[in-house]
Amino acid sequence: LTLVLNARRAPVDNKPGGDVGVDGPPPAPAYSAPLVDYTVGKEASLTKLVYSSTLNQWRTHNGVDLMTAAGAEVKCIAGGKVEKVQETTLEGVVVTISHENGVVSIYKGLSDVSVKEGDALTGGTVIGKVAENMMTEQNDGAHLHFEMTKDGKLVDPAAFLPEFNTEK
Repeated sequence: LTLVLNARRAPVDNKPGGDVGVDGPPPAPAYSAPLVDYTVGKEASLTKLVYSSTLNQWRTHNGVDLMTAAGAEVKCIAGGKVEKVQETTLEGVVVTISHENGVVSIYKGLSDVSVKEGDALTGGTVIGKVAENMMTEQNDGAHLHFEMTKDGKLVDPAAFLPEFNTEK
């Protein structure tokens, strides 16, 4: 006895840029750097302790420091929804944006914030500017402290934003 099954598949366009078909993976969201002109200062160190000269202590560094001029425009890395805008004593103004697939981006050390909780944003929308300094990292000069989480766990932003490099 031989059983032959013919599974019907959706047509696939195999031309460059064409549809990958029903069996292909969904497209990954495109993320872009939150600043145009920057250099990477301190990289994320989620499991190893690094020395903070401002706090005079060893601690993890939960994000990446993007060194730039105070007043530089900070942009949303991808479309999403503003979940929180809060002003803190130690980290300045902090904006938290949720994106698809459980990804959240967190921007610390901002000034002149132009978004509010509940705003729907497209990638590249200006959300604020880099402040003069952030109290917990004031010895490091003007920079954006940028963190990301995936499904509620801290992740290294460099894994999501491949253009983060020390050459930029």
